[in-house]
Amino acid sequence: MDLGPVEVVIFTFPRPEVDAGVIAALGETVRGGAVTLIDLVLVTRDGDGKIHIRDIEDDLPEAWADVLVDSRPLTLLSDSDLDVAADSVGPNETAVVAAFEHKWAQPLSAEVRRAGGTTALHVRIPRETVTAALDASAAAR
Repeated sequence: MDLGPVEVVIFTFPRPEVDAGVIAALGETVRGGAVTLIDLVLVTRDGDGKIHIRDIEDDLPEAWADVLVDSRPLTLLSDSDLDVAADSVGPNETAVVAAFEHKWAQPLSAEVRRAGGTTALHVRIPRETVTAALDASAAAR
């Protein structure tokens, strides 16, 4: 089975519900084939500080229907992933915890394995770090 790199991402929002535009953009990304959504969990902290967890097997709001295009999702996210998400949200805030397979990288990953190679390091560089490096480079010119 060919499999591209899998990554877990936590998006946090300063309100109890996720913005419809974010849900729509995630759905477009999945339907476009760049990624496969493997697992999805919503972690919300209510005003009293209690954590509520809803996953793709629960009754998610209707807006999420277009995101969940694969009828065979895996349960990949761990309790520690959800603990990190819970720690990242305050009262009346929500986190989306998503595990994605990078479908675009599947042919490259397969060829690396065929050649006896392995992925020695996979690091996501935060947007802020890249922006700062680009700004510093532009200022140095």
